[in-house]
Amino acid sequence: MLKEEKNLLLLRDESYDELADVCLFELNNEDDIRYLKKMESLSLRSRMLAILSSSDLSLVTQSLEQQIAGVIMDNASEEELLFAIEYIIKGNKYVAPSISLQFIQKLGSLGSSTLFSSKMELLNQKERDVLELIMSGHANREIAYQLFTTKRKIEEIRKSIMKKIGVDNNLSLTAFYLNQELYHKDHLGTT
Repeated sequence: MLKEEKNLLLLRDESYDELADVCLFELNNEDDIRYLKKMESLSLRSRMLAILSSSDLSLVTQSLEQQIAGVIMDNASEEELLFAIEYIIKGNKYVAPSISLQFIQKLGSLGSSTLFSSKMELLNQKERDVLELIMSGHANREIAYQLFTTKRKIEEIRKSIMKKIGVDNNLSLTAFYLNQELYHKDHLGTT
């Protein structure tokens, strides 16, 4: 598939591995993971693009733990493969979109209590009250008035909330809150 690419030289001998910018590696089973673990050269592992024949998320996770450069499915298009190679050459990590989507779906199926409720538990009652009012559309000044405090104090509480739940903007804060609300509606029958 890649034979005709101008900027690509295919080497099929392991003795050239240390010279290669990116090494393609077939990842099919636990034996391949053991092979990765035994590899002495971290610099070589960090340039490996694993090609998977099945989207076994366990294999993907284990291979990424070995600090490889990326994972892609064996049925990927030539364009995606070339993009992944170029992306890795630039020093980035690459995970095929189809694999990323499976991780996201798996996270959703793990139970949002792990992802959202545990983070909500990090918030004290005042922070929960402020978050509820923020999500109800109230401005900091209105919230301060309702809670008998200052606008500056509400801004500090908002920053604390964002830090505790690991978000850095209002859009992410809203997404977190909505996911947490959906979990409670679906699993607990409450809001």
